[in-house]
Amino acid sequence: MPVNATSEYYKAEEKFLKAKTLDEKISALEEMIRALPKHKGSENLLALLRKRLAKLKKERELKRRKKGKYSGPIVKKEGAAQICIIGISNSGKSTLLYWLTGKEVEISEKPFTTQKPEIGMMNFKGVKLQVVELPSTFEGYINSILNNCDVVLALIDATQDKEYQINFLKKLLEERGWLKKTIFVATKGKLENYFSVVEREDAEKLKEIIWKKLNLIRIFTKSPGKKPSKEALSFKGEVRVKDVCERLGDFFVEKFKYAKVYDRDLKRSKKVGINYRLKDGDIVEIHTSV
Repeated sequence: MPVNATSEYYKAEEKFLKAKTLDEKISALEEMIRALPKHKGSENLLALLRKRLAKLKKERELKRRKKGKYSGPIVKKEGAAQICIIGISNSGKSTLLYWLTGKEVEISEKPFTTQKPEIGMMNFKGVKLQVVELPSTFEGYINSILNNCDVVLALIDATQDKEYQINFLKKLLEERGWLKKTIFVATKGKLENYFSVVEREDAEKLKEIIWKKLNLIRIFTKSPGKKPSKEALSFKGEVRVKDVCERLGDFFVEKFKYAKVYDRDLKRSKKVGINYRLKDGDIVEIHTSV
């Protein structure tokens, strides 16, 4: 069965033949893989291209390691949690970072525009979450960042080779034990069985999904006679009044008398002890003996 390659494939092949650097060759090969028709007659060629791509990426990684490049950027965790965005080149990572955090970075159709981690802060209902866009190299220090983050957003560009992206990302995540903390997100179009972010409004819904994945609880504090704090304390799993006191300082534990727990509209409150179990969104007012 003939391959019946498209004109886009042959243009990418020409780019590959003229490429002078490893990055240019890798970019052209990825274009060839995306443009190649997927059917039985192209299976052998597709396997060959993917094998060649893997070899070139390994070669690039070894060269960069030799130069000491991967002793580079360290992303310090800030906020209640860290969320990392990954995906192949031009999959919409920078756009999603902007929609989630308002952080503006260069957006271009040119492959590998993002050369270093880009960081923004997302405010979700009073909790600050760090969002990190990672370059599409999947090598070196990037693995260390992904290993320590709390949630991974793996993007699948609906306009590119979806099967290749899904298989590549799932294999990468599974091999390193990151699959359980990953949310797969389709970009630039709808994909069945995946949450799709096509417009900015979709990113707002994605924030809810991220929060649920983090399994965090928000607790707001309040001083007597004053309004609740705008920023919440965040806790993982079960949280009691004692945990809030400990977060505020030893004084509140040692001098604790009782606490008032308000609902979100401040219309109702109840007096509770130090071991009272709190729920997400509770407002806590600590009263001490001093």
